[in-house]
Amino acid sequence: MELTDHLIPEEITNGLKTKIVGSSVVTYERTTSTMDIAKRIARAGFKNGTVIFAEEQTLGKGRSGHSWSCPRHKGLLFTLLLKHNIPPDHLCLLTGTMAVSITETIRETLQLPAEIKWPNDILIRGKKVGGILVELEKGMKNQSLFLIGIGLNVNNTEDDLPDQTRLPATSLAIENRGFIDRILLAKALLQDIDKWLAILRDEHFRYVTERWRELCVTVGERLTIAECNMEYTGKIIDISNNGGLMMKLDNGQIKIFRGEHATLKY
Repeated sequence: MELTDHLIPEEITNGLKTKIVGSSVVTYERTTSTMDIAKRIARAGFKNGTVIFAEEQTLGKGRSGHSWSCPRHKGLLFTLLLKHNIPPDHLCLLTGTMAVSITETIRETLQLPAEIKWPNDILIRGKKVGGILVELEKGMKNQSLFLIGIGLNVNNTEDDLPDQTRLPATSLAIENRGFIDRILLAKALLQDIDKWLAILRDEHFRYVTERWRELCVTVGERLTIAECNMEYTGKIIDISNNGGLMMKLDNGQIKIFRGEHATLKY
C-alpha cells in the first residue's frame, strides 16, 4: 500500500475549512467500531466535532442491528461526536441532515447521481453505497451528545462487496470507474457536514427537509411501513419538518412515521 492510501489525520485537517466538524481527527488502523470508541470518549470529555476514523472495523454497526463491513483501506468509516441542542424528537432530522450532506458531497465531488432512501441509506443507481447511524448518548454532567456513525464504500471492487444484503451494494470507485482519493473525499465530506449542521443549528428545518425530499427516492413511492407491530400501506407524499415520513394511507388519512421506529417494506 502506498502511504497516500492511508487516512492520516494531519492530511485530513490540513486546510480543512470547518467551524466545528473535524476540530479533532483521530484514526485507528483496526477497531471493533468507531461508535464504541466514541462512547468511551463521550464519557471522558472531548472537543465538539471530534471525528474518529477507522481503516477497518471488526464489528461495524448499522441501523436496526444490521452490521456494516468494508475491507481495510477501502472505505470511509467514521463517527462524529457532536454537542447539539436539537430536541430528541428531531433525531430523524439529524439523520436527514447527514444524508443530505453525504449525497451533496458525492454529487459535487464526483458528479455521481447519489440519492437517499429514507431515512439513512445512500444510493447510486439503486445500489447502496453508504449508510448513517445516529445515537443519543449521555456525556459528562448528563449532557446530551449525538454520535453520528457513517460508513461509505469508496474503493471497494466488485469482489469486495457482500453477496447477500438488504439492498444491492456498490462503491464510489465502481460507479466512478476509477480510484478515489479518500483524503480529498474525507475533507469534502467533513466540510459539507459542517455546512449543513450550521443550517440545522440555525433551525432552518424546512430548508433541510426540502433538500432531503428532492434527493429522496422514497417520496412518491407506494409501500408498506411496519411500526410497533402494525403495518400501514399507502403512498409517501412528503417529509415532515422533524424528518418524519408522511404517508397517505389507503383510507385517505395522513400518518407520519419517525425513522427510529419505522421499517420500510416493499
